[in-house]
This record gives sequence, structure tokens and C-alpha cells, in this order.
Amino acid sequence: MKKNITLQKAQYIVGDDIKITVLLDVTPSTQPNIKLYQLARLIEFDMTYHTKDIPTGGVELVVEITSLPIGNYGVEVCLDEEIYSTAFDVVESNRVCTRYGFLSDFSSNENDVEDIEYLNRLHINAIQFYDWMYKHEDLISEKNLYTDPLGRLTDLSVIKTKIQHCIQLGIRPFAYGAVYAASKDFFKDHPEWGLYTVNQQPITFFDWLHFMNISKDCGWSDIIIKEFTEAMKQLQFQGIHMDTYGFPKIVCDANQKSFSLADEFPDLINRADKAARTVDPKNGVIFNCVNNWPVEQVAKTNQDAIYIEVWPPHDTYYDLYQLIQNAKRMSGKQVVLAAYMHPFAIAEENHEIQTAENSLLLTNAVISVSGGTQLVFGENGGILCDSYYAKYAKASPTFQDKIVDYSDFLVRYADLLYLDEGIDVSMTSASGINEDIIFISDTATFSSKAEAYKVWTVIRESSKRMTINLVNLTTNESEWNEPKNAIDPICDIIIKVNTNRKVNGVYCASPDHSLSALSLSYDTMQTDRGIEYTIHVPSLLIWTSVWIETE
Repeated sequence: MKKNITLQKAQYIVGDDIKITVLLDVTPSTQPNIKLYQLARLIEFDMTYHTKDIPTGGVELVVEITSLPIGNYGVEVCLDEEIYSTAFDVVESNRVCTRYGFLSDFSSNENDVEDIEYLNRLHINAIQFYDWMYKHEDLISEKNLYTDPLGRLTDLSVIKTKIQHCIQLGIRPFAYGAVYAASKDFFKDHPEWGLYTVNQQPITFFDWLHFMNISKDCGWSDIIIKEFTEAMKQLQFQGIHMDTYGFPKIVCDANQKSFSLADEFPDLINRADKAARTVDPKNGVIFNCVNNWPVEQVAKTNQDAIYIEVWPPHDTYYDLYQLIQNAKRMSGKQVVLAAYMHPFAIAEENHEIQTAENSLLLTNAVISVSGGTQLVFGENGGILCDSYYAKYAKASPTFQDKIVDYSDFLVRYADLLYLDEGIDVSMTSASGINEDIIFISDTATFSSKAEAYKVWTVIRESSKRMTINLVNLTTNESEWNEPKNAIDPICDIIIKVNTNRKVNGVYCASPDHSLSALSLSYDTMQTDRGIEYTIHVPSLLIWTSVWIETE
């Protein structure tokens, strides 16, 4: 993995100084040329730097940048004809943006923090500690060594160490907690708090957990919120991942009263968030909308982001786009898709692993250009391929480098992605009868709807910028969670933009090439509709972002 340039934090709060470390084999023969960018614009900044020898061999170049305004930045350190690049963001509050990862291994021999350092390199700023607990209804074990609900050996001191290292790196540790699950023994002692079918049968999950009543007038809701609170107080978790299983939806309480869980979730979320903020104002909660249910009811609740665990029938790339767009529209919040990459679960041979890697890069690109982020990365090179996180796959060192590139790109160009507040005009400006934007290629066709075997074009427009994201689906079907063929590059794409706005510059960047922004040439021609700008995009492999700065 690209460990030669690192940041001391995954995300910075206004007022923080930024420290960048570049690992070198020998002392550099020239002075470093350090550049800082916002999109294509070169930024002036104050900094100092020094080198120091590493006792185990090699040299560290340490760059310290004085605090910067809110924004997303790209860094390039040019040294002895090499360029070391990374990205970071400065925010008002760490609740503003959630780039979510996971940890799932907490045995005694997992007492290192390399997994968290890896996620820091991916700019993951919130980590879900999956299945860390002693029991679903009794989260914190009284003993240091215990078995989790599925019998895995767990070491509480390892969990504490990892929590503290997260906090040190500016990463918020979130405690997994199912909102309505309890053991058989607990249900036996409290049947009045259980959930039942219409014929008064207890509702269970795979016959080893019982569903409990989360209504505010039921004692269970007080119990689970108290457990969440103690996890934050005692262990210093900075948030709760409120998990659900997607079913049941309509239930009965112990008095045979039927009700919808969707109607009760908002109050539970808000109570949990209030409890979290009471412990520390920086704390928060995230609630799992399994397969988008019940996003309508919970969209306006006090949670940090809308989190959707994706399952069929949300099978296509365009389904992912619609999930993100609809959730953002309803909530005004950032959207995280837990999109588990099944191709890695079945990949054994080298060619199968390659098709799984292609699948992940395409899916990650689609989620990013749709304005969301993906929960998929964790542990030390882990890739989620199953809803039971302990079954994660492991990325090769080479593929980890590619994951770093995509993670850097997401943060560096967030203003074109999850922070882009422009209106999506994909369906009203291009394709079909629309002629505001026309795409031309000798080898590819284009689509505004993420169709198979075409280049998908996502276009957003704001008062001073138009963003055009291109995703190359020309060698693949449109189902996202399937192994994918090799992606052939497309050269010399022409974009014709008809507008009455004056263009100040056109740029492009891609995580598949140098992360630097390129200034694109363009021609102009007067037409009866205004000015037609003809833009030449040199190449597209998987994903390229093009943006037009206007007056």
C-alpha cells in the first residue's frame, strides 16, 4: 500500500494544524516543492518542513501546514523528480461528513493498530466496531476476555486501545448495537417487552435472538438507550451504529396491539442521539435503513447521515444513484451506502479476483458520482462482501494502492461529488431530445441512466460550475454486484456544451491516472442558442470528472 505519504488525522477541524509525513529511503538532494490545491486552483499557505532520520532506516520529511479554512484540499510534494500526493478536508464539525469504515477483529492477538492506520490513509473518519459487544442487551463485559454472541474470543483491552487510537487520529469510533435484539434468556425474563406475531408467537431472528419492543412506553427502549450511553461513557465510543434487520415491519406487542416499527424508529433515534450528545456534543448516531426501509420516516431524524444497506431488488447502478438522490432530497444529509461486494466472496482464481476488483471500482465510482459514500473498506485491507463483517475479503497490496487513489480522489474532489450542491440536469440537458450537452466518441455511446455497455454521464449545474462525471460501463452489464469484465479505455471524447454563460476554464481529473487536475482545451462557436463550447477529453478508463467554471 502507498504508505510513503501519511497524515496525522483522517479529517481536520477548523483551527487544526496539518502535518504531512513523507517516508524516504535517503535524505533528499533537493528542497521539496509543496503544492496545495482546491480543485484546479493553487492555494497559498504557510508551512514549515524538516527532515529527520528514522532509527530503523530511512528519512522522514515532515511538513507542517498552518490551519486552513473549511474546504477540501489536494497536496503534492515534489521531491527528486518524484511526486507524493494525498488529500484532506477541513470541516467545522466532524458530524458534517461521514466516510465510514469497519473493524471486526478484537481478539487478544489483534492488539496492534495497523488496521486503523490503514483506514486513516483512506481518510475514513468514522469506524463501526462490528460485533464488539458481550451480549445484545448487555454490551460491556465485566471481564476483559469474553466471547461475543457468535462465540468469537474478544479482548476488551484491544477494543479500548483501538478506540483511543481512532480518537487520536480524528476518527470517530462507533459502537455497533442492534436496536431490538436480545438473547433468549433475557426474553424469558422479560416476555412483556417482546414483539409477537398476530397469533402471539414470539418473533425471533434465526432462532437465537428475540425481537424486543422499541416503543417509548416499553421498558426495553430505556434499557437499550442506557446500554448505548454506557458504551460511550465507559469506553469513549463517539457514536452508536443503530442496527436493524429489515424485518419485521408490522408487529404486535405483548398486549396484542398491532403497530408499525417504522412509526416508532424516529423517536428511538432522536432519544439515542440526545443521549449521545449528552455524553459529548461531538457524539452522534447512525441508523441502518435496510434496503431503504424506512427512509421516509427516519430521513428527518437527528442522525449524522442516512445509512442504507443495499440488497435486491436494488440491483443496478441506476438503483444506487436513485437511492442516494432520493435520500439526500428527503433528508438534506449525506448518504452512506453499505454496498457489500459479493464478487469477492466467490473469487478464488486470479482472473476472478480481477473481475471482483473491477466490480468494486465501478460500484465505488457510481456511488461517488451519485453524491454518496460507500461503507466497504475496513480492517487492514479488508473489503466487505457479506453482511456478517467478520467474513471480509482481503485486498492485495497492489489493489490497496488503487483503493488509496480512489479514497484520495473522493476527498480531494468532494466539491464535485458528495459536496456538490448543484442541480442534477442529466435527464434534461443530455440524451434523448436534449441538445444542451452532446457527447461524441468514435468507440462509445452515452447514457443518462447508467445503461449497460454505454458511458454513463452524470451532470450537475450550479451558479458558477457545471460538473460532468463520466463512468465507463461500455464493457459491462448494468447490475452492480456482479463480477465485471476488464474495462477498455476510451480516447478522444468530445463534449459539446451549449450555454449563454461565459466559461472561465475547463478541467478534468481521474482516480485512474494522476490525481492532478488537467486544464482542457476547448473551442467556441456562436450559434442561434448562444455559445457552443467544444471540449476535448483525452481519455476515460473507469471514471473521469470534468468541470466547467463559469461566471
